[in-house]
Amino acid sequence: MRSTLRRRRESGQTIILLALLMGILMVIAALVLDIGTMSQARAEEQYVCDSGALAGIAEVTYTGSATQGIVKATDIVRQCGYVQGQNGVTRILLEPYNAITNAYSETTSDRFRCTIWRSLPQYFASVIGITRTSVQTTATAAVIGTVPVDVSFGATVGFPTAVNLAQFGPDAPYNFGDCYSTRRLPSGQPNPRYNPQGYEYDVVIPPDYVAATGSNRVRIEIFDANTWNIGGAVDPSAMRDTNGDPTEPEVGAIDEIRSPAGENLNGYTFSQTSTETEWKVVDALGRTVATAQYGPTGNTPYWTHRQRPGTDAINTLGAGDTAQRAVDLKWITPQGFCFDATSWTPPYKIFCRSVSGASENGYSMRISSDRATGVAFNPAVHAVTPGGAFAIYGSGRVPINFNTDTVTGIPIGDVPSSATKVTVTNFDTDVGAQSVIFNLTSFDATQGRTYPVLFPAPGSASGSNVVTDTAGNKYYKTVPGNLSGNGQFATSEIDVPQTVKVPAVDANGNLLLNGSGRITITNTRAYEGGDLGISYTAGVSDTSVWDVNFSSLQIPPELRIVLIR
Repeated sequence: MRSTLRRRRESGQTIILLALLMGILMVIAALVLDIGTMSQARAEEQYVCDSGALAGIAEVTYTGSATQGIVKATDIVRQCGYVQGQNGVTRILLEPYNAITNAYSETTSDRFRCTIWRSLPQYFASVIGITRTSVQTTATAAVIGTVPVDVSFGATVGFPTAVNLAQFGPDAPYNFGDCYSTRRLPSGQPNPRYNPQGYEYDVVIPPDYVAATGSNRVRIEIFDANTWNIGGAVDPSAMRDTNGDPTEPEVGAIDEIRSPAGENLNGYTFSQTSTETEWKVVDALGRTVATAQYGPTGNTPYWTHRQRPGTDAINTLGAGDTAQRAVDLKWITPQGFCFDATSWTPPYKIFCRSVSGASENGYSMRISSDRATGVAFNPAVHAVTPGGAFAIYGSGRVPINFNTDTVTGIPIGDVPSSATKVTVTNFDTDVGAQSVIFNLTSFDATQGRTYPVLFPAPGSASGSNVVTDTAGNKYYKTVPGNLSGNGQFATSEIDVPQTVKVPAVDANGNLLLNGSGRITITNTRAYEGGDLGISYTAGVSDTSVWDVNFSSLQIPPELRIVLIR
């Protein structure tokens, strides 16, 4: 009798626990659905902000009036369905300003920020008392001289996976792929393209970083600042983590040891081959915030990425090969590269130049908020704020090295709605390179998705690059580009369609085909701006330089508009 009662009590307890578990699972499922809806809303809102910022700065540049820029941006945002007081939009803030003074200027504004606040209903989460959620999104567009290339951590050109930044020393051969860092041509004559200032990178810091992080300090880090390979030959498959920290692989190599005679190292000393590289951070007034140098003759004190500058002991290892070994395959913060960004005048730039040597220095850079001692870099935590993202952009020109011979997709830059033609120039893409293909994507607010911009094709066009719509019209999905030979330049021009056909796409932006293999055109509109990408089939250890510019009917050729969100 007692056993029967015990079994009944246990059975009742099991039913209660199961009911509680089912309730918890239902709440979790509801939250997941609402989070998915919020993610899509954020993505749509981001592209609306992008469109507003780009339209605003284009109008400011064309008319010389910040007021007209606000009018234009308001109209573009309205066309996307975003009006204050409607569809949950609680506020829209349009801010033209001057980057040097960081203040509004009617005639000299060269930045335009668009910020949108929305209050969205939570349908499933309301069961636990969460009825609405606020979303804030912002984008900033700028007038600069060139189209930027994202080289931040997580970008395709950046962390040493398939592609990394790569710079030769001034004594390296001209035709090794870096025409702006080497002093002499193959003939021995001075190189007219030699740039002693080095490569220029733009630093983007979110406007709300102090409020979001609680600190004025930002942190710029460099990966593998040396030209000393402990890990052996360049091999992307060998680039791996060994201590449980995936942000910092300990095995592999991204430098190429060379001499003024190229691959022949006989008769050359360590200091003649290993490259000395200098990084310099400057503010908008040209003032030097900090300088760091690494190579056979110098070693700026630094912190490893789990140390916190200002609180931990500085590494003070000696110069030469000892110092080079110390920073091999490590993220480091040079002395002065963690600084109070409110003490200087933004925006900031980084200049990287080769001081001496002939080897190829492969490296990457990243910027983030400061973090506590012992904490590894997490891009989702340290590189973003509600108002934007920390980022570093190559100022229209980047030297890159490919560590693989597979097809690599490279996002080159943001092409504004006013662009009529994009010009891409590459130098010395001769080591195993097979092809370069350009693609352009934009965003459709009605679908809430990115889509490929299609290029009109003749009725006779055929092949895998051609698609046909339900009306029988044909389009090219991509545009082929030109590759350069040994020590040579090649230029490709992409004519931007001024009227685009918006195709039906899936959630990932891929074209949807009907049962007959044709696409459906959902809309026809003026080109609203988008992202230019490159599919590049290169050879292993192929180093080259890429320049990107665009021209426009509205904007003078010497000015360029880019999105720096």
